[in-house]
Amino acid sequence: MKLNKGRPAPVLLFLLTFWFLTILFPGFARRLWAAEVDLKPGDTIGPENWEKAKGMVGENLLNRIKQGYTLRIKPGRSIGVPKEYNVATARYSGQVKLESNGELLNYVAGLPFPNVHLDDPQVGLKMAWNFYWRWIGDDYKTGGGTGEGKINRYAIEKDGSERRGDAVLHTIKTRGRVTLDSKSQIDGYEHIDWMQLRADEYPRDTAGTTTLEIRYADPKREDDLYIYVPSIRRVRRVPPIQRCATIAPTEFNFDDINSFGGKITNFNYRFIGRSKMLGNLAQEHIPFYRQVGDYLPLKESWEIVDAYGLEITPKDPNYCYPRKVIYFDTQSFETFWTMIWDSKGNYWKEQFALRSPVTLPDGQLARSVGTVVIVNVQNGRSTLIDAVRSYNQSYQPSLFTLATLQTVMRGGAIR
Repeated sequence: MKLNKGRPAPVLLFLLTFWFLTILFPGFARRLWAAEVDLKPGDTIGPENWEKAKGMVGENLLNRIKQGYTLRIKPGRSIGVPKEYNVATARYSGQVKLESNGELLNYVAGLPFPNVHLDDPQVGLKMAWNFYWRWIGDDYKTGGGTGEGKINRYAIEKDGSERRGDAVLHTIKTRGRVTLDSKSQIDGYEHIDWMQLRADEYPRDTAGTTTLEIRYADPKREDDLYIYVPSIRRVRRVPPIQRCATIAPTEFNFDDINSFGGKITNFNYRFIGRSKMLGNLAQEHIPFYRQVGDYLPLKESWEIVDAYGLEITPKDPNYCYPRKVIYFDTQSFETFWTMIWDSKGNYWKEQFALRSPVTLPDGQLARSVGTVVIVNVQNGRSTLIDAVRSYNQSYQPSLFTLATLQTVMRGGAIR
């Protein structure tokens, strides 16, 4: 290789620069490769060209493509957030700050950090807070947008056998509200971020099991988690460690709901870049077509999505997930890929979330969760949930109390 006046030739300089960047930023090569992949709407990816999806989907799905799964690329569909959320962002984001412990200060409503610079030393933490306060409606009923008006869940064993379960989930934000009230918070509930009430309806052996979860704004205050268990006819307060317990018979735990449901200040965050990923942000069929005993969507096309990647590691060394990576849409901050590793660094779980366009009561178009799939690649079990939401239900905080659990205990029900 010819050198010019003591300086490296262009090719050598490129190689040295590339090597330096990959050492400093381990995800650089993957992101660069993924951004340059020649994919366009109408293309098909299958076992003969699986390399085109490398770095754009989870490892497990990539293996399924190698084994024969085929997906088609469709044009992306842009769906923004409701106008009142954007108004709140413009009005309040300028006053938001970060405390030294990672706490969010002066937050009122909207996106906390709409203009994050990717070279900001705190970009990871700011992205985490953007994800936490993304638009999800002032309240919503998960499952309310399905044909049956409830969550349909399928736990799939390694041998292909399935177990169905149905549930309803009601959620209310008591802070950061932008639609239902003139105020951004509900008076008397300024110390609470959100509350949710979940009730199993099927099968019979779990029907009636009801949980009440309360997330407090104070970073030092643990969540409250109460559960009514029909078999013992008692309401119990569950210790915080139970957030890591698997919600039987699924592969989800409480912090897997919405991809990541942990308390923001309990974790560390590393921004791993902006990249092109494959996702489905406009699900065509709910439920999607699939083979019995399998979780892969059929007759569904995938989009090339501009995504942010965020690595999440716990401050508590005893936490169940030593490492989780989420990828979310750069427009809505809604996740569509989640990857989890165990304490030995082995790939453990993979989750992909399809999104579904929904019409709000005022006619605006928004994006809801559609179908979510989580796969435990170590034990071969998977769970599939159809969970389209109905937004802005005008719930009252009084629904989210122990009195509701006691009503269920006495034979009542929540719908």
